[in-house]
This record gives sequence, C-alpha cells and structure tokens, in this order.
Amino acid sequence: MWVRQALGVGRAGARVSRWAPSRGRSTPARIPVPGCVTAGSQYHRHVREQRQPRQGRAIAAEVGPRRVAADISVQLLARVLNLIIGIFVTLLIVRGLGTAGFGMWSAIFAVGQIVNSLGELGLNEIAVSRAAGDPEREADWVGALLSMRLLICVPMAILSAIAILIVAPTAEARLAGVIIALSTLLGPATALAVIFQLRVRNDVRMAIMTFNSVVWGAGVVAVTVLSGGIVAFAMAFVATYAITGMLTAALALRMGEVHMRGTRRLWRSMLRVGIPAGIGGLLITLYVKLDQILVLEIAGTRQAGLYGADYRLLEQIQFIPTAVMTTLFPMIAYAYRSRMTQAHSMLQSAGEYLAMASLPVLAFTIVASRPIVTVLFGAKFAGAAAALPMLAGAFVSISFGYLVGHMVVVLELQRRFVLFAAIALVLNASLNLAFIPEFGFVAAAWITVVTELTVMLLSMRMVLRKMRMRPRLGRLWRVSLAACAMGLVTWLAHGEGVPFAALLAVAPLVYLPCLSVLGVLRVDELKRLLARERATPAA
Repeated sequence: MWVRQALGVGRAGARVSRWAPSRGRSTPARIPVPGCVTAGSQYHRHVREQRQPRQGRAIAAEVGPRRVAADISVQLLARVLNLIIGIFVTLLIVRGLGTAGFGMWSAIFAVGQIVNSLGELGLNEIAVSRAAGDPEREADWVGALLSMRLLICVPMAILSAIAILIVAPTAEARLAGVIIALSTLLGPATALAVIFQLRVRNDVRMAIMTFNSVVWGAGVVAVTVLSGGIVAFAMAFVATYAITGMLTAALALRMGEVHMRGTRRLWRSMLRVGIPAGIGGLLITLYVKLDQILVLEIAGTRQAGLYGADYRLLEQIQFIPTAVMTTLFPMIAYAYRSRMTQAHSMLQSAGEYLAMASLPVLAFTIVASRPIVTVLFGAKFAGAAAALPMLAGAFVSISFGYLVGHMVVVLELQRRFVLFAAIALVLNASLNLAFIPEFGFVAAAWITVVTELTVMLLSMRMVLRKMRMRPRLGRLWRVSLAACAMGLVTWLAHGEGVPFAALLAVAPLVYLPCLSVLGVLRVDELKRLLARERATPAA
C-alpha cells in the first residue's frame, strides 16, 4: 500500500503524472500566440506538448562539456565523502561485531546479493538505454521498469530470506539475514533513480546517497553505543533503506513523469534483453560473492573477516567507474544510435580516464597495503594486507568492466555475455575449491583477479568487434608509466618511514605532474570530445 501512495497511483491504476520542469532549464519559446478563439484548442494542446519534459534525446544530445564535467565532479566529490563515511561506519561495525561477527555480516550480504541479482535482470540499465534512444516514450519505459520491479520484488525477498537461512551459521545471524532480506521490497522505489540519470541530474542522486550515509552512520553509532548486536545493525540498515527509498521516489516523481498504464507491451522488449542479462548478472554475482562464502565455510570466520574487510574497500572504491558511467551511459546510448564516430570517441576517452583513476590505486596499494588496513581497521586486521594488492589489481579490470558491461546492454550482446559469465563462474569455483583449503583468503584474492580479467577481456573483444573499433593504446601506456613513477616515489618515501597521511599527499603530488609531463592530461581534448551541437527538439 505504501508503494502505491508514494508513487501516486490512483485507485484505477492511472498513470503517475507529477513532472515539474527542472529549475534553471528554460523551455524553448516556440509556443504560438493564440490569434482567435477557434485556435484555442490547438494552442492549449501545443502548450501541453511543450510542458512535457524534453526527455532522453534532448538530455543526451544537448548537455555540454560544463554540464558533464560538473555532473561527474559532483559525483566524485559526493562519493569521496560517502567513502569516508562508509569507512567510518565499517570500522564501527567491525569493532562492534568483532572479526568473526563481521565475517558473518559480510557473508549475509553476499548471499543476499547473489539471490537479488537474479531479479535485477539489468532492468535499470535497459530502461535508461531504451529511454535515451526513444525519448518520446521515456515515461513509458520508466513505467515499465517500475511495474516489473513491483512484480518481482516479493518473490526475490522470499528467495533471499530462504538462502540466508540456509547459509547463516547462527540463529542470530539468520534473524539478521531475514531482516535484511526485507529491504528487497524497497527495490521499486529506488529504481526510480533512473530519472535522475536521464536528466543528467546525478547531483540529486548524490544528495540522497549522502543523506543515506549520514542516517545509516547515525544508526550504526546508536547501535554501537547501546552495545547492540548483528540483529540491531540489520534493523538500522533496513530502516535507513526505507527512508531513502521513499525520498528517492518522492524527488524522482517531481522531476520526471512515469506512465504505468499500458506498459506491459514494453515488458517483452525489456525481458528479451533482461533475461539473458539477468542470468549473466546472477553468474557474475555468484563468482564475485562465492569466494567470500567459501572462505567462511572452508577457512573459518577469522579469515572471512579479514577478506571481508579487504572486499569492503574494493566495493567502496568502485565509486570512480560508477560516477563516470552514470553520467556517460545515456549519452553513449544516444550517440550509438545516431553518431557512431562520437560513440567511438566517448568510449576511447572513457577507457583512458578509467585507467587514469584505477592504475594509481593499484600502485599505491602495492606499496602501502599494510598501513591502509591497520589505519582503517586496526592492528588486528593487519593480516588483511596480504590480499589487498591483488584486489586492487582486480579493481583495474573491474573499472574497464563497467565500461564494456554497459555497452553489452546497448549493443544487445547479453546472450554471448552469459557464456563468458558461465566460464568465469566455473573457473572461479574450481580454483577456489582447489586452493582455499591450503592458501586461504589470499588464494581467493588471486582467483578474483584471474576471473575479473577473463570476463573483461572476453567482453571487451566482443564489444570492440561489434563497434568495429580499434582502441588507441598510446595514452594508456603513458598512464601506466605515470602510475609506476608514483608507485616508485611512494615506495621510497615509505621505506624512509614517512607516515601514512604523508604518503597520501605524496602520491597525487607525483602522479598528476607525471600525467601532465607525459601529455596524458589534455583538458582541451576532453572539451572537444564532449562538445556537440544542440539538437533541435521536434515541433
């Protein structure tokens, strides 16, 4: 019931219609002046048409370089802030639950994400891709997304609860897992965040994310102060997620229109891509989360806690590729259907900038893995440093994986992608079962690198062949050289006993000048890439 009320759907299932024009964005002055009474109906009809949001095509085609740069910058700044809050929250949970308790907490989320990935079906990305390429029916595509989310959220919540009950090792962990599984019911509300993406208004999305982090952090502090256990943390998590979901729905419906009626005709088109994408997503989530579960079951709660801390850092740092692709994905989807040369340029540039962001993370982590984990999680987690550099290497592959993964949806290559994901799952499971018993979580980290690299290379080859594109590698080699130089200087400073906080300052002070000297950072080229003629909206 609360979903219907929050989304404004009437008793007869009428469409949601709450769009309000975005502030700061003027409507073209193309409304004819009514000259006589007989023209009134035509005039008002034209007014209604002009009040409709300038949807997918207008946004994707018309945003300029300043808007794109500002959108990505806001995301990066907000995600850095959320990363800091997230690390603080994780630290409190780790110290509140202990190493073994945090291992169970991580395993519960891993199981839930595996099950929920079956119901994801890549629907958000499919809706964004379709709406960007079919702007006149944007509200219908978003409505189809919402109706499908409402349909599948209940069975997914039940399946998630059952899976957690099977895996969780204690009664308290099982109760916490069932509570967390209830958050799946809020998926339809949070799915409306695609409207922010289509409007290139990810600043709103980041504001909601920051609000979520602050509320969740306050909940964790309260539970920690009151000496609550894993069940209390789970209740705080679901309460926070519910508040954020309702806020997302309310703000999204003020910015965009959602048509619920008659959208079933679009389900087939979305499911044609979504079912294979969902299978592929499930396989990916399986091999991503399977190692955490196997470490818990085979190596014990102590190693699961160490590996869970490393994996939490890997998940948090993924804000970088997420920010880049959240902004560029609708634009690339539009460019692919109308301006192939521009799509090639945007893919090339996105890959280069993802390399600029991920390679220095790898270099720094190789040098300073032990200070990272001891500063963040305490001395008892020092053993986690053994696996952190390997997961940083996986982060490089994951960053490129974000790019090719989004293109799989645009190019509708999901069927072949399922094959690649199945190969990766078999590879990951067999290697983990073979090596975790002897080498523990360090083996799981190495296997993660091998698995991610395998999927990324196979998928990239498929995407590039479909796009008939040959990437230019010159700048990528120069980025690698700059990252190596930064790593060398940081290693020398670390060897001289420079404290961790100073190492964090040394790294960018070396890396950014190296990028400039090597001719990698060229702002003028980025502006030329993103600049485009403003498309004229249809009359």
